[in-house]
Amino acid sequence: MPTTTTPPTTAMFSFHSHSGQFCMHAKGTLEEVVQSAIQRHFTIYGLSEHMPRYRVEQLYPEELHLTTTDLERMYDQFLQEAARLQQKYRSQISLLIGLETEFFGPESVQYVQRLRQPHRQSPWTTTITTTTEVSTTSPPLVTLPQVQYIVGSLHHIHGMPLDFSQELYLKALEEVGKGSWETLFREYFDAQYEMLQGLEPEVVGHLDLVRIFFGAIPRHHHHHHHDCAEEDNEDLSNENQSILPQSGLTEELWGLVKRNVDFVIAYGGLFELNSRAWKKGLADAYPQRDILEYILSNNGRVTLSDDSHGPDDVGMFYNPELKRYLEEMKIEQVYYLASNDEHGDRPYSTKATEATGSFQHVHVRSIPLTSLKFDQK
Repeated sequence: MPTTTTPPTTAMFSFHSHSGQFCMHAKGTLEEVVQSAIQRHFTIYGLSEHMPRYRVEQLYPEELHLTTTDLERMYDQFLQEAARLQQKYRSQISLLIGLETEFFGPESVQYVQRLRQPHRQSPWTTTITTTTEVSTTSPPLVTLPQVQYIVGSLHHIHGMPLDFSQELYLKALEEVGKGSWETLFREYFDAQYEMLQGLEPEVVGHLDLVRIFFGAIPRHHHHHHHDCAEEDNEDLSNENQSILPQSGLTEELWGLVKRNVDFVIAYGGLFELNSRAWKKGLADAYPQRDILEYILSNNGRVTLSDDSHGPDDVGMFYNPELKRYLEEMKIEQVYYLASNDEHGDRPYSTKATEATGSFQHVHVRSIPLTSLKFDQK
């Protein structure tokens, strides 16, 4: 039976995070990430390490010393550590246990569905000592904690990573897009649609990630005006470079974006407003405002994510500037996920297919923008 918990009158949350303990390109331990969220007064925090990639060719350069079995072990150990922290800090913060997807084709959908199965068993256990060292043992099998939600993301097109580096992005442009950014974008949004249909993720991650290094394509730039843009951003004042307006998607691409957004709205998923885009020098949080405007005009549900990659990233850009942006976009209600074990009522309906496993362990709630506690620093 769900416990009766009074909804918060003030809150802050994120549903997309990583730690250096279980992600090679992040920093810190999972517990340090949780402690940072508590220190920054988060009320709900989603733990969403990457799902294991299952083929050697899918490994990032930083993971070439690992095997796919290593990644599977790491994720199973993450689930166990996340459950331990969920219990340890339950009086201070509500932690949700999830995963961020990868998508390489239909087999990725089947793999995620297997990871979402209840009572999944693993040969790997995690023992955390006082020095946070991780030790592993062989069987007996252990029953793993339940994956409560997923962040539906794409990081690759035809197996080529988009967001690992500008160099690999441009390589994907040449090999997948044949030099055409329109083709690259089309392949991305079509693959995303396939992922959305197969998984119906509770949270859609960085919907337009394909724009991440768009400014590196000759004669094409998004406006990079955030104060914290990274140092490696090119000078946009170069007279030989034309500025691509925020609404610069072609009519065909807009049709694909609208198709994907409409699908998510129909089953009741949340679109994360991902603040990490500002660290990458983009004009707005993912998705950029042209897509966000379409989401909002069609009553899409928007949530917040910091996409933290370590304790220092928790709440990144959750400041008055973010609040002003939300107000500028006329966002009055912000949606979030809550565990089914914590609330008996369901204020918002969802229409996800039961076979996908979506919205079986969490439900959607909302809070007024005025009730969110933004960092004043």
